[in-house]
Amino acid sequence: PTEAVLYVYEIQVDERMRRAGLGRRLMTILELVARQAGLNTTMLTVFRDNTAAWNFYTTKLKYKVDETSPSLYGEEVDYEILSKRVR
Repeated sequence: PTEAVLYVYEIQVDERMRRAGLGRRLMTILELVARQAGLNTTMLTVFRDNTAAWNFYTTKLKYKVDETSPSLYGEEVDYEILSKRVR
């Protein structure tokens, strides 16, 4: 990216706590932190075979494959870089 972003390096929710809204709450807080810091975008990496995480980020939180994701340039990788405009 050519602009400063908030990059979620890693986030994990214990299996026993999933589907309780904790992940959505954590991501909402991170997006708020980004906005308050004057950042326009949050980004993260998700493994392509982690369908639960993929669906969570792309369907529920509306993240999209970012223009910097290697798969868009023909690279065979096991992950995608996702991003979302927050401002």
